[in-house]
Amino acid sequence: MSTINPGIGRILAGFGGALLIASLFLPWADGPAEVSRNGWELLRASDVLLIIVGLHGIAAAITGGRFGYFRPDLSLNGATDILAVAAAIFLGCLLGFDFPPGANPQAGVYVALLAALAVAGGAGDFRIKAFFPSMAGRERHDP
Repeated sequence: MSTINPGIGRILAGFGGALLIASLFLPWADGPAEVSRNGWELLRASDVLLIIVGLHGIAAAITGGRFGYFRPDLSLNGATDILAVAAAIFLGCLLGFDFPPGANPQAGVYVALLAALAVAGGAGDFRIKAFFPSMAGRERHDP
């Protein structure tokens, strides 16, 4: 079970999680009658996903992701990374394909997308262990 990089990874996960929660209070859409709606008003159930991702990002930053998450082979930062990638895909699809008709996207939805990417980048373990991993069962015999 790996832990989050103690430098930039924990900072990205923690601040990204806090920013993701804060972005729900920012304006997300301007309607045709110049009515501004925030993330809580625009999203019906998906705001719960963003809260969960934000809380996971903060928890992974505080603990370093050292704890198992319902299973011993899944760490807290692994679950945080999976949830943040799902949130980033959801927000990208919302912006690209499913934004309410007649509404203009505002700063809050872009802040939420950047925050979800920051949590995913901070919680993910992107170290390459070997460029060509050894094949199991193959042994090298030198003459």
